[in-house]
Amino acid sequence: MLLPRLFSFLVIWAAIVSLIWFQLATAAACLAALAGLLALWEFYGFQRARGLKVFQKAGVICGAVFFALCILSGRGDLPDWLDWQALAILVVIIGAISRQVFEKDHTTSTTTIALTVLGFFYVPYLFHFLIALLFRPGLPGEGLVLALYLIAVTKMTDAGAYLTGSFLGRHKMIPRISPGKTWEGFTGGILAALLCSLILVYFFPDRLAILAGSHAWILGIGLGMVSVVGDLGESLIKRDAHIKNSGSTIPGIGGFLDLVDSLLFTGPLFYFYLQAISGAGWWS
Repeated sequence: MLLPRLFSFLVIWAAIVSLIWFQLATAAACLAALAGLLALWEFYGFQRARGLKVFQKAGVICGAVFFALCILSGRGDLPDWLDWQALAILVVIIGAISRQVFEKDHTTSTTTIALTVLGFFYVPYLFHFLIALLFRPGLPGEGLVLALYLIAVTKMTDAGAYLTGSFLGRHKMIPRISPGKTWEGFTGGILAALLCSLILVYFFPDRLAILAGSHAWILGIGLGMVSVVGDLGESLIKRDAHIKNSGSTIPGIGGFLDLVDSLLFTGPLFYFYLQAISGAGWWS
């Protein structure tokens, strides 16, 4: 399991570093959107595996449109007066209800609507904060480096927890949700996230200047803890569907929802933390 996981890790990071090195923000955003859509497809697949009805194709199409609006807004291609996020959410909610109205089977109407809308908020909405970072105004490439920081700290939490838990794990954390997670792994994950945060801020003093000082410590610990919650959240959903991994697409990791689960929680936290310390938002 370790070698396939290492292989996937190297391939994914090679792609991420290449996009950042060449400052390809739009390409990076499109790649992130694709991963988000595949993760959304898997989430809907969980529900169907449980025998529940969801509007899987329609939900993914709505997610694709939402991500497209994210990218266009980040590039400055949408008019300033358009509140595209509110409009997209309105369309998703009304669309799911309207779609159910014209269905022949109304025995699970509320559940179908709720799960379809939940999937949209759980994956595309939460994941779009990562795309927001890519287009953050500032020094050339600053948004890309901020996105790199977020992904690195989040994923180092996963890696640190996995390695520490594998070799030193003794005390189960929440076995009813995720039997493999231990308190030793949790501690190792937080320490790995903190170390990663401090190293990145040290090596990128210009583009990560906003995170200098105590912010690197606060975010290292905070993002690490929230990353664990995000991972446990997906574990809860998988256990409810009696599924071990969200898929088998990525060797050693599983599916795309397994890949992005913790970023769904750390992305919004990092976004709003940056807003708070910079004194103003940069994306409407």
